[in-house]
Amino acid sequence: MNDQNEHQPTAEQEFSPSAPDDFTVHDTSSANWLVRKIVEARAYAEHVKEWAALEIRRAEREERFFLERFGAQLEAWTRPQISDSRRKSLKLPAGTVGFRTEPLHLEVQDETKLIAWCQHNLPDAIRVQTQVLKSLVNDHVEKTGECPDGADIGGGGERFFVR
Repeated sequence: MNDQNEHQPTAEQEFSPSAPDDFTVHDTSSANWLVRKIVEARAYAEHVKEWAALEIRRAEREERFFLERFGAQLEAWTRPQISDSRRKSLKLPAGTVGFRTEPLHLEVQDETKLIAWCQHNLPDAIRVQTQVLKSLVNDHVEKTGECPDGADIGGGGERFFVR
C-alpha cells in the first residue's frame, strides 16, 4: 500500500460525530452544548468550503501555467509517439495524453443576429420562456389578501431552527 494513502480514512472509516451515550437535552446547559456543536459543525463546513475554493483556484492557475508554458511541447512530443499506431492516446505513469476528435458545435458570436436569423429561417429553434415573478405576486397577496388561481398560501406557522 502507498505510504501516502496509508493514513487516509476509507469510506467506512469516515469521521462519525459522537456524543455521550446517555446524552439528552434536559436543561439549558445540555441544549447549549448541542447548539454549540451544530454551530461549530456549520462553521467548520463553511471554513472547509472557503479553503477548498482557494485550493481549486490555485490548482487551476497551476494547470494553466503548465499548459501555456509546456502544452505545445507536450503535444508535439505526443504526436509522433502515437502516430505509428492506431491508438489516439498514450498512457504514462502520471496520466494519459492523446488526441480526441471534437464534435462540431455552434459558437454563438452575436446572439441578437442569430435570433433574428432563426426567427426568419428556423422558427422552431426559438424558445419563449414565461416565468412568474413570485415577489410581485407575494406583494399582491400581502396587499389584497387575494390568493391567485394556481397558488396556495404557505408558511405562517413556526419552524424550528438552530443558529
